[in-house]
Amino acid sequence: MPVLLLALLATPTSLSANSATTVIPDLARELHVSTADATWTATAFGWAAVIGAPLTAGLLRSRGPRVTVLVNAALILIGTLLVAVAPTLSVLLAGRAAQAAGGGGLVTLAIGLASTPQRTGAITAGIGLLGAFGPLAGSTLSEISWRVALCLSLPALLAVPAVLRRVPAHHAPGEAGIGDPVGLALVLALASALVLVPRFPLAGLGFGAVLGVLLARHVTRRPDGFVPRSVVRSRAFRVAATVACAYSTAYFALLYTVPRLLQPHWSAERIGVTTLITLAAGSTASLLVTRYASRLGPVLVRAALVVSGGLAVALPLATTWPQAHAAATGFAVFAATAAMAWYAGELGKATPTAHRSTALSLFTLCYQLGGAFGPALATLLIS
Repeated sequence: MPVLLLALLATPTSLSANSATTVIPDLARELHVSTADATWTATAFGWAAVIGAPLTAGLLRSRGPRVTVLVNAALILIGTLLVAVAPTLSVLLAGRAAQAAGGGGLVTLAIGLASTPQRTGAITAGIGLLGAFGPLAGSTLSEISWRVALCLSLPALLAVPAVLRRVPAHHAPGEAGIGDPVGLALVLALASALVLVPRFPLAGLGFGAVLGVLLARHVTRRPDGFVPRSVVRSRAFRVAATVACAYSTAYFALLYTVPRLLQPHWSAERIGVTTLITLAAGSTASLLVTRYASRLGPVLVRAALVVSGGLAVALPLATTWPQAHAAATGFAVFAATAAMAWYAGELGKATPTAHRSTALSLFTLCYQLGGAFGPALATLLIS
């Protein structure tokens, strides 16, 4: 399947997610709610994007790729229609959640269909690059209406007809059916609890701990269920999931923290332009590294990820130089998107066919959790 088609399927979700950051005041004013209440649109989107991954894994194993594509596309379409006409905040939240669940599912699908680190790298680099333009797109389109700015998931549907013609209607040979709704429900509940930790720390952590124990016991009782015990116990999965979550958390934390660090030194326009440049540079570097990963070799790729991730965290802590702070976002997006591509490929090679789609979906879930943890960490750092 053409990688540009997969990129079109996956990247609009990141654009739609980041476009909301500049339209919160407008939607709060029109819907007659407080700005604090309006920020729930971002929380709802982040939560639903996270749960889109396990939902897609369940659909893939029970209904096959074609139905999964159609369900996620329908969620985006229904969600966009709700956003376009929402008379109240609750309807808007439902629309944004549907958009995000469908978009998160399409990201999971695209990564699963990519099949090689190079192709996955093109997708993740596109996600990082297009996401960088989200705030600019939001502020520009809000001149027409804030509702238009929140409908940027819709272009993903342009890829759906071509994808449907290329994916099988049923399971690939050797893939396992789901047969474990309890396991799926526990994963969804645990992901939801973790996403709510930033807003409700004690309740989120408490429920998360209880659900984690229940899920661990369930995996022991159902080793071939929705969360295969062989997958979560494998070193390849544990390493990939940890790295993806850590680098994603750092990236999203810096995305919110660095502009605040730059405010005493630069104008808002310069901050915006510089952020775009650094994120574009980091995403492009990620694309190049994953494209030529086979020539570079695993040792050099891993070293590049460790060094860039370390610089992303160290530069804001070790210096007050604004250029270094700005560069940190470039290193962060490189580490997050390149790690996503590299470890997805490594995990795919290390996982048996029967559990590959589930392993990649759970891996994507861990990456997307960083989108919830990162802003919470940023709030602690800048408060």
